Amino acid sequence: MTRTSPEDPPPRTSRDTNRVELQVRLLDAAEELFADRGYVGVGVRDITDRANTRLASVSEQFGGKEGLFQAVLARRIRPLNDDRRVRLASLPVRGTRAIRLRALIAAFTEPMRQRAGDSGWDNYFRVIAQLANSGHPIGRLIVDDFNAIATDFIAQLHVLFPGADDVAVHDAYLHMVAASMHTYSNNLRLDSLTRGRMHTRDIDERHQALLRFVEGGITATVTGEA
Repeated sequence: MTRTSPEDPPPRTSRDTNRVELQVRLLDAAEELFADRGYVGVGVRDITDRANTRLASVSEQFGGKEGLFQAVLARRIRPLNDDRRVRLASLPVRGTRAIRLRALIAAFTEPMRQRAGDSGWDNYFRVIAQLANSGHPIGRLIVDDFNAIATDFIAQLHVLFPGADDVAVHDAYLHMVAASMHTYSNNLRLDSLTRGRMHTRDIDERHQALLRFVEGGITATVTGEA
């Protein structure tokens, strides 16, 4: 018989496993529905029907629709931002400003590029793209997660452009965010615009276009140079 020390965590029971599996089903179902219809357009019954579970399970597991929405966003924003912080910590401190700016942009965008194409992450990117442009008060639930990483990147932009106006630096950061969300939200806008000649799903091609656009846009915005 195997003995456990007092420091060992208690073994997971089948009840614990079932609870985790239920939460994942609800999170996946809600994420997909929120991506398709937005927060307002999705009811609790829509979510539980998609997850094939009882109506009461949303309240039991997450305290209601708002709590579930918050959990949907937190599940992905935190590992995404952890990845960004690791990259920020290893930014080059020497080299031309252009090289250092490209590294900063990559620290923000590369974690998204690496996750793009996964259906769950694609849904998440569509959810946050909608949320960023909706102005819906539900956004307050995760504002700390978004603002904390924003502060880190804005501080680095000030290091790169020490004489830049604070308003210009904030504008530059927010435009980078908006362009990145458009690129990875899998919205098929490019497919529609070109009648299928070009594709949103060509992630590496879209990513390279994003990098060129953001680098030029940030530089022009914070320096005032055309």
